[in-house]
Amino acid sequence: MDTPQLPEERVAEMLAKVVAYFREERALYQRASEPLAPVWKSSFEDYFTKSLLDIVKTISLDGARIPPPPFYSEAVAMSGGHFPDFVHLASVTYIDIIVFNDAILPRTLFHGLVHAQQMAALGLETYIGFYLRGFLKARSWINIPLEAQAFQLEARFSMTPPEVFSVEEEINLWARDNRF
Repeated sequence: MDTPQLPEERVAEMLAKVVAYFREERALYQRASEPLAPVWKSSFEDYFTKSLLDIVKTISLDGARIPPPPFYSEAVAMSGGHFPDFVHLASVTYIDIIVFNDAILPRTLFHGLVHAQQMAALGLETYIGFYLRGFLKARSWINIPLEAQAFQLEARFSMTPPEVFSVEEEINLWARDNRF
């Protein structure tokens, strides 16, 4: 589906709304979130920076669901239905708070940590800008380069035996190569 380009003013407006949404959701969930458990820190210390693992917090909604963002209907319409239903996502990363709909599992935590590391490395506004522009170009969240990287790194982590690598270095490499 060939889609028209949005005016830059509209993109800037959307960017501001998404950044505000991330900050508001982070503040909402921060109250009930907990620091990363020591077992998780030790499991991921070869992949993520210590500074990230020290600040990331998690919360499991134990079966409750993360509500869709206020711009959800517009994103679904723009993508022709290729935007995830938040009730079916394993987790959403709000800057340094990873919110899980259900139990925290190693692979889904790793994926959430990749997004937290991306935001830490790129800065929130740049991350959201890459995410939004990737979505507007692909009109599908799964084809957004930031998501593609998170899924690729998650798959490498899940290999048996796991491959050890630095997520921060991978993010910096993609940024340097303009892959976002």
